[in-house]
Amino acid sequence: MIAERTRRLGRVVAVAAAGLVMAGCGGKESLPPKGELRFNTQDFVIRVEPETKPTRALEPIYWRVTVHDVKTGLPMQGGEGRVFATNRDRKTVSNGLGETEQLGTYRTNLMFVTAGMWAMAIQFRRDSTKVLQKTPDWTQDILAAEEPGDFTPPATSRPPEPPPRASIDSTRKGP
Repeated sequence: MIAERTRRLGRVVAVAAAGLVMAGCGGKESLPPKGELRFNTQDFVIRVEPETKPTRALEPIYWRVTVHDVKTGLPMQGGEGRVFATNRDRKTVSNGLGETEQLGTYRTNLMFVTAGMWAMAIQFRRDSTKVLQKTPDWTQDILAAEEPGDFTPPATSRPPEPPPRASIDSTRKGP
């Protein structure tokens, strides 16, 4: 009887602890979308995500950057910034952010010259009178470029037959 009560009490404690852990984690709405990164600077909450997937070398990769004020949560319009990256060989790429129609959303593209891991970051400011604030660095794996052309062997050595044409009589009968 005492052993059964102890087991029940253990189950109740385990279920209560699991509930507290789940409540502390927040709901699905607190998780960023898959592939999106979130960073905080002194004044901004910055979210970045590649629109071009997979990210490959020698192809333009478009990035969507969303910026909100850290205190008010309002989207930042009219700001200036850039995305930049450097690889192990010290190759560097960067490009400025351009505003979109969506509030607080900016867009840019980068073309990586080689495949591999690239250290990336974003700098942003409200306007040209303010200091640029930098996000922490993150690493982005850039895949090898696709080979140009189609190198799959053809199914047959003969080209496919063209579809049959409708027969048209091009001769005219005289009067």
